[in-house]
Amino acid sequence: MRKAALFAVAVCLAAPLSAQQATKKFDYKPVDGIQTISLAIDQVKIRQIVFKPGKAMGGPLRRSDAECVIRIDNDGQVPVQAGVAVALFDEEGNLVAAGSGGTRVGWLSAGERDTSAIRFPFVYRNMEKAKTFLVTLETQAKPPKDAPAPTPAP
Repeated sequence: MRKAALFAVAVCLAAPLSAQQATKKFDYKPVDGIQTISLAIDQVKIRQIVFKPGKAMGGPLRRSDAECVIRIDNDGQVPVQAGVAVALFDEEGNLVAAGSGGTRVGWLSAGERDTSAIRFPFVYRNMEKAKTFLVTLETQAKPPKDAPAPTPAP
């Protein structure tokens, strides 16, 4: 009985520290490259994405400067780390651009806003055919200074 109670307490303490993730599909309809979207986990929100189709560059290793820039708002009460992945698809569902990124090194403080460039360095050549896109937001709250270290899963 005592082991079960200790396990329950450990799970309750670890749950708020675990990463959360949300994915949402949008129609690709930017105006001058800018598109307003709505994706949130608790009070961490992505409200805008700016698409920047690119061109090939580089020497022997060809890549592109295509990217999108996302804005992440932390309207919550605790600092968070945030990661974002973006994938664009054509009308048939083929992937035409993909990339990932996140907030700057460290934590996005409560009440703070940040932008992140998501680069499409290698899968970008058919970006102009995009009809839909997926955005995945992953967050993890900063543990309090006095929080116990997470217990490994059995």
